Amino acid sequence: MRRSHTITLQIERPYAVVYGFLADPRNFSQWAAVDEATFVPLEGGDWSAMTPGGLRHYRFTPPNEFGVLDHAQFVPGETPLFTPMRVVGNEGGTELMFTFFRRAGMSDAEFDSTIEWITTDFLTLKSVLEA
Repeated sequence: MRRSHTITLQIERPYAVVYGFLADPRNFSQWAAVDEATFVPLEGGDWSAMTPGGLRHYRFTPPNEFGVLDHAQFVPGETPLFTPMRVVGNEGGTELMFTFFRRAGMSDAEFDSTIEWITTDFLTLKSVLEA
């Protein structure tokens, strides 16, 4: 089994608002570490953007009624590896859960650094949604 780490976050906004924002790929560059100017849709539903690690493609789960927001970030030409992401209502707020699986060839230091980067993205997301 791959090493994994799950990030959970409480967002003080209604579920419908959080899910609606996250289900729209056009909002991704407002909180994730991608260059907004290069975040563009591609044929077939994927997206492309420059990141601190270079050019990446993104594939998002279609909107659904279950709070599933799985998405993949991958180097063009490689097989996408989806990362599970869910939101669920919690009274008037929302719980977000995201699990990152260690990629093949990733060192412990790279894994830990990636978890820090993802956590920073989600704290930015919380700020954006709660502003």
